[in-house]
Amino acid sequence: MDAAGTLELQWAQGYNGTSAQYIDAKTLVHACGSTVKFIDTESKEETVFPTPGEGVGPLAVNSNFGVFGFSELCPQPRIFVYQYPGFLQQAVLKDEKGAQLEYLSISFSAGYHLATYSGVPDHCVAVWNWHNGTILCNQSVSHPPPQASLTVSPTNWRQLCLLGEKHLSVWQVEQCNKTFLLRSTKVNLPAEDGTLPERENLNEAPIHRPIHITGANTEIKMTRAAIAGVVGENAENLDVGEDVKRRVKLVSQCWSPGGDIYVGCAGGQLMKIEADTHKVKILLKPEMGLLSRESSAILPQAAGSLEDLHRGTSLTEGIPEEPAAEESQQQEKVEETKLERGDSVFLPEGLREGSLNCITLHKNGLYAGGEDGTLRLISLASKDGPLSDVYRGSSPITSLGFSADYQHLAVGTSRGSVHIYDPGAPGSVTDLLDVHFGNMVGLAPLGPGTKHCVTCREDGEVQVWSVEEPSLVTCIPIGVQATSLVCSPSTEVAAVGTKSGHVYFVDLSNLQSPRIIYRHHMHQGPVLHLMHDREGKVLVTGSDDGYVFVMDPRPSTEFKILGYIAVAGEITSVSVLNEGNSGSGVKVAVTSDPSPQARPQAPATQLVKFDLSDAVLKDPTSVHGSTRCDFTDEGVQKQTWKLSVPCYGACLAPGGLLYALAHSNKRMQRFNLAQTKGEDEENNHTLHPDEEYLSHQLPGGTVLLTTHQQWLASCSPDGRVAVRTLQQIERWNEVVAHSFATGGVRWMRFSTDMQYLFTIGRKDGTLSCYKWNFSPAGKSEASEAMEFARGHNTKMHSLRRLEGASAATMPEWSMVKTVSHTDSRPGSATQQEDKLRSRKEEAMSKDEIFTTPTPTPASDATWLETKIQQAIRLESQQFSELKKDLRSQIRDMRRTIHSMMAENAERPDIEKLDRSEFNLDTAEQKRMQAAADDRVAALREELEFKMLALQYLRDLIKRECWDSMKVKGRNVLAFHTSTDVSNYPLRERTKQEMDEVARVTRIRKIENAELAAWKEISKNEAAFAVSRTPGPDDQFSDDASVISDFDINARKEVVELTTKASTGPKTSQEEELLDDEEGAEGKEAPSVTGSLAVDYGGDNEYYYSQFDLHTREQKINQIVLLKDAIYRMKEAFNKQFESVSQLKQQEMVRIKERNARISKILDDLDMAEAAWQPALTIDEQPEKLLVVEDSEVKVEKYVSPEEQKVIEQQKKKEEERRLKEQGDNARERGLVDMMGGVLEVKKEDELKQDIPKPGFVAEGKPEAEWTEEEKKAMVDYEKKVKELTEEREKYRKNLEAELKKLQTQNSEGSASFDEALGQLFKRKVKTEMVINQEELKIVRLELLILAEEELACREEELYRLLDVKKAAKVEAAARLQEARVAVEHFREEYENIVAEDKVMDRAFKKDFADVPAHLQDPLYKAFKRRPRVQRFRTQLDPATAAANPFADRPPSARVSLHTTQSLYTALDEFDGPVNIPDGIEPYVWQRLCETRRLKVEKEQQVKQKALTLAEMNAFLQKRTEEDDRLMDDIDDLITLQNKLREDKMRWMLNLEVQFLLKQGQVEVDSGPFIHDYSDSILLHRGVIEDLNSNIKTLGDAKLQIMVESKDFRKGIHQLEWERRRMQMQKSDLDTKARDIQMFRMTKDLQVYLGDEDHSAMTAHQISVLEQTIASQSKNHEKRVEEFESQLKELRRTIRRMEEQNRGLDRELEELNVSVFERKHINEVNADVRSDAAAEKRMADIVQRRKLVDLAKAQAQEVAVLRAEVERLRMRTFPALVQVEH
Repeated sequence: MDAAGTLELQWAQGYNGTSAQYIDAKTLVHACGSTVKFIDTESKEETVFPTPGEGVGPLAVNSNFGVFGFSELCPQPRIFVYQYPGFLQQAVLKDEKGAQLEYLSISFSAGYHLATYSGVPDHCVAVWNWHNGTILCNQSVSHPPPQASLTVSPTNWRQLCLLGEKHLSVWQVEQCNKTFLLRSTKVNLPAEDGTLPERENLNEAPIHRPIHITGANTEIKMTRAAIAGVVGENAENLDVGEDVKRRVKLVSQCWSPGGDIYVGCAGGQLMKIEADTHKVKILLKPEMGLLSRESSAILPQAAGSLEDLHRGTSLTEGIPEEPAAEESQQQEKVEETKLERGDSVFLPEGLREGSLNCITLHKNGLYAGGEDGTLRLISLASKDGPLSDVYRGSSPITSLGFSADYQHLAVGTSRGSVHIYDPGAPGSVTDLLDVHFGNMVGLAPLGPGTKHCVTCREDGEVQVWSVEEPSLVTCIPIGVQATSLVCSPSTEVAAVGTKSGHVYFVDLSNLQSPRIIYRHHMHQGPVLHLMHDREGKVLVTGSDDGYVFVMDPRPSTEFKILGYIAVAGEITSVSVLNEGNSGSGVKVAVTSDPSPQARPQAPATQLVKFDLSDAVLKDPTSVHGSTRCDFTDEGVQKQTWKLSVPCYGACLAPGGLLYALAHSNKRMQRFNLAQTKGEDEENNHTLHPDEEYLSHQLPGGTVLLTTHQQWLASCSPDGRVAVRTLQQIERWNEVVAHSFATGGVRWMRFSTDMQYLFTIGRKDGTLSCYKWNFSPAGKSEASEAMEFARGHNTKMHSLRRLEGASAATMPEWSMVKTVSHTDSRPGSATQQEDKLRSRKEEAMSKDEIFTTPTPTPASDATWLETKIQQAIRLESQQFSELKKDLRSQIRDMRRTIHSMMAENAERPDIEKLDRSEFNLDTAEQKRMQAAADDRVAALREELEFKMLALQYLRDLIKRECWDSMKVKGRNVLAFHTSTDVSNYPLRERTKQEMDEVARVTRIRKIENAELAAWKEISKNEAAFAVSRTPGPDDQFSDDASVISDFDINARKEVVELTTKASTGPKTSQEEELLDDEEGAEGKEAPSVTGSLAVDYGGDNEYYYSQFDLHTREQKINQIVLLKDAIYRMKEAFNKQFESVSQLKQQEMVRIKERNARISKILDDLDMAEAAWQPALTIDEQPEKLLVVEDSEVKVEKYVSPEEQKVIEQQKKKEEERRLKEQGDNARERGLVDMMGGVLEVKKEDELKQDIPKPGFVAEGKPEAEWTEEEKKAMVDYEKKVKELTEEREKYRKNLEAELKKLQTQNSEGSASFDEALGQLFKRKVKTEMVINQEELKIVRLELLILAEEELACREEELYRLLDVKKAAKVEAAARLQEARVAVEHFREEYENIVAEDKVMDRAFKKDFADVPAHLQDPLYKAFKRRPRVQRFRTQLDPATAAANPFADRPPSARVSLHTTQSLYTALDEFDGPVNIPDGIEPYVWQRLCETRRLKVEKEQQVKQKALTLAEMNAFLQKRTEEDDRLMDDIDDLITLQNKLREDKMRWMLNLEVQFLLKQGQVEVDSGPFIHDYSDSILLHRGVIEDLNSNIKTLGDAKLQIMVESKDFRKGIHQLEWERRRMQMQKSDLDTKARDIQMFRMTKDLQVYLGDEDHSAMTAHQISVLEQTIASQSKNHEKRVEEFESQLKELRRTIRRMEEQNRGLDRELEELNVSVFERKHINEVNADVRSDAAAEKRMADIVQRRKLVDLAKAQAQEVAVLRAEVERLRMRTFPALVQVEH
């Protein structure tokens, strides 16, 4: 295929909102995929330049020289520079210093320079000379932004600006002859509110967060980096969260003629960066952008020109205090005049977020565009305000670019449109381009011919493009997200697949008004594949739901769905092939990925192929497996293979071949389907490739067969399209259509005549068109393809015409119809389910037959779901009677079984049957039981995993918080109060901690021994010095010993003085300890140590004194000792806690013993009173939290069968044991028989026994009949009863006394414990206080250590900075030396050239010695004559000069070129014959001209060298200043280091000491949290006491006076209160009297007062109401009877209508059968009918339709005329209107 010709790019379409710039006055250029597109804004002609590299990266334009440049999108990218319009390559820029992976931005200067900024990994700014293709200099960016734009000043190529979202740096190119150097200055960005946050100077130590110690004289100030512990380059840009405001985000920039930079921010702020000082000024903020009519008068006055803005005039300068009324009125008149004239005036909306996404400069001001689509003009020269809206669009503006003459502004948007705005005519906007940007998902040529192609974008925009004239013809939005597109060969209808699973059909027969004519809901997932055969017989759809649908794409059949097949997994490709003649049917191949893991863009591992013959297409029902229209495998000859190699994009080819792109290698593979027969999906064969060919470099892609089935095309994410012939498939023709960096090629299609190739990119949103340029050898293949296309179009012409007419008659599809249809459906699915459930429960409760209603499809059901519901409905109708009989039989069986079960329940146990005996379907029961068991097993496994996780968490918590604790945390609660005391949970100290304490203890022992020995030596030396007799030679003796002794005791005197000043008389033991000034011998007082740890078990003789903690090691050792003391104090308290806890347990045991006796006494006394029994709470027994009691489990415990067996065995053993114990027990039987069942008779038992009455009394013998003996017996009985009663009363009193005693003992014991617990609580509070004191010491020490670490970090950073500065100093010195050498060398060259120039001047007379003397003078004057070169001024027309802001500042390259050209042009004029002096021969004049020209060239060289020398001297001066500045920085750093050492030493010596003072001795006001003692002093106690005594005396006197005054005022208030009380009483009496007089006597009141029998009146009223109620009840019953009769009649009517409906249904079925038969007959006869007859019938139908329409129109006209006649008739009658008043 490579010999057939080449594919040449014809055109490309697509614009994504990137930079669109003018390359000249009328040509706009922008990137279009992998091409560069040029558009003539006047004629709108488009030119596409195919780039030679891999894609198009950043694009830049130089309108001065008419060149454009762009970079590649590949590793080691190149930059191409081309000339327009000839597209001559000017340079290819590539250097190792440029970029390794990508260029983020490129920018041309006004001359021959190009600046670039590269991305990762180098992030380098480079400057190139594109004219000669060399790199001048480059420099890496420190802390580079990930995305940035680089621009070059239009007036000075040496100034660059790099702008990122949070980065802004200004770069300067410095030059020394041929040496270039880049220097950058980073600009500190302001906050969003306009304030400029302070930036730390790392060479100093500014105050940002001072760290100071309260009461100390030293305050060390640290930088943020030192506080954070950051050292290195990151310290320079460290931001601390609470100290940093939200900075502005930079999005756009442009240069001013003066070198200033205007920067637009994402938040709507406009900034200006001054060129020299790099200071930032906020010109506009969002709240400043919108100015009302009232506030517009306070704007600054017009500055006269834009230069004022360039000089830095702020928008807020010159604001008067009050606006003048006249100016406001004038402004209103001007605005009204504008509106009257009809000018395009927009009311300004003000700046907002995203308003300055792109800005550009004009002579009128700044034009800005943003996300709101509004183009704004920011100007100072207008009195109407600094901000005005000049154009409002609907799409976000992403690009602004002026033409070379600044007469037009190109406005590019993110929606793919470009508009041309004319600044000279406000409001005039011309649409240049509108192609609706978005990624394209589908592409297809629109038949017939090659005139149009159709594309579809992701948002559902269907676009039709003209092929011959590249332009957008029409478009129609689908309104939903699209995924695929295909055009039918048989009709001009496009099918669009959507993400929702719908397929939309768009009629494109009339391109001026395309319309949607039909919609199918095919899939549950997105429609990923749509494929037509070449004859338009079928349309095949594929998705990820595993179904492939086959559809008739003809509108005449209303796009009937023929059937479907199921495919396992997600479908990856679909291929359709018409092989042979037109009657051979269609072959379909589908590849899928059946793996259960969802992988995006996964390769296919399974192939399914099926055939659709013409017979199947004519009668698809013959191969349907069911009413669901699913194809049978045999009917469509379905075959399935496993692919041995995963593949992409399978394509069927003639001869049973299939081509696909392999996933694992860069090969195209061929499979022969004819040699291997596929099986079903369960037993499918593996398909191996028989041949492989070289293919694309990246996996993925598509393979496509052309219409004439001779060429094979493939595309891939590598961006290439390969075209092959089936005869020579190993040779191909390749074209790079799209860049691999943007996803490569998504889809490709050939035109119907195979002359054009269309491609769309995956992510670049572009459409490319390529045309064949056939070679002589390939023209035969082209003619063959065109001949096939011509014949195919001829064959399809009639079908297209008929189907086009059918599509034209179809109504336009609308979403409104779907919505109305959806709204008409019944309620929601949830409501229907609830209703169905309630009906089912009601039927079951009544034991009736319940018929499940036939389900209805959902509102937006798929076609398959609808078919399934229809099949179910049809099946229900067909077997309705059978189902009814079965339901009746089932109901009868259910009733029978229920009766049997009821009878079985009443039978004896021996006759009962097991419940399983009543199960009729044991298999179903087992299946359900197995399913339930599986579900239970799964749930059990899930629960076991959850329980395992919870158990692990429990064990982890228990191990960390309970098992690892040496002392478990627990509480002790009081019996009667709310006192609650907890102990200190303690972990077992590790060996490392113990070793650390031992190490510190050993160190302290050594230090103490060393200090004691040193003191002893000092005392001995002092004693020896005192005992010496001083002599005359000893006046200057060594006093070291005395000084040493003074140093030893000085600290002690300070401590004693401080202690005396801070102590006073104390009463308690703790206060006495505080007053102990001396303390124990060798120890400091508690007031000086700062805590009372000595009394709470925290004493340690190895503590450091607070006055000796200087070094870091001492502080760390002190912290170790303090932590050890805290641990010991907690242990000491825990011992006391344990003793109190044991005391409570003992007391509870005693109370329990007493309560046993109390309960017995209460039972004896028959008192319903419960004994008080205290119990331990869960806080006192925390170990119970780890044990779950059975009572805590609220759910029934699950018992497994194994556990149930064990429980039953235990119960059986227990029952046997109980029965055995209840057997014959001789001991118990003897005890019962002989002693009544007890061994000891208690007194209370005897008192409970009553004395038996005598027998005659029990018999009821009358007292008169008693004998004497009986009377004596009765007297004895009464005496015994009296004695028993007295004994009982005495016993009861004893019990009551004992009860009271026991209760008193319980109360006293618990109160005693509560008192002990209260003492423990006080101890806990004191212990907590002491621990807090020690922890406060630790915190202060840790703060000091942290400060020392920050000092060390700061010192390290200073050393690093010093090293950096020294290295920079070395480099600067080397550059300085090189510059000096270069300057000296160049100066020598300059002096030589100057000398040569002078030699030429002096050699004039020698060279012209042959000229006569009288002619030498005029000849010398002519030699010295020089043309006057005018200053370069840009030759622009007035309109351009008035619009171009850079017109007055031309680029230096153009000025130099113009000067040289003007000079030599003037020299040519001077050399003319008219300037020859008289008497000079022509040959002499010719020699003079040559000499003068050489002299002028030499002078120009001298000037050029002089300028270069001046520039080199300036460069040398800057290097000298840089060297001096670095030296000063080094000196400053050394000074800072010295100062830091001094501060560090001062920090170590000035200590903070913690004192322990009484609260009453602190006279400092408390702050919000703690006291601030920074400005406090210590005073002696006596001074305060004297002052307090004086205050107390004066206070007592004042108090006495206030008491007397209070008593006097109290009497006055009492009298006043009495007066007010009497006045209020008088007012109440007056009110009552007036009410009595004004009281009115009504008639009802008179009747009530006159009638004495009030009860009769009430009874009468009640009787009347009862009669009314009875009457209403009768009426109600009567109406209920009437309604019931009406209801019965309505029910009879309903039953009658139902019978009629059933009859109509039967008639409808018969009619449907007849209709289907007639339709089938018509379809059979359709083939034998002639086209003429069809056309005649069609003509008759059309004529009848026209006649019907005509009749309707005439009927409407007659109705209108009748209405008019009626109206005229009514006008002749008077109108009698009644007026309502």
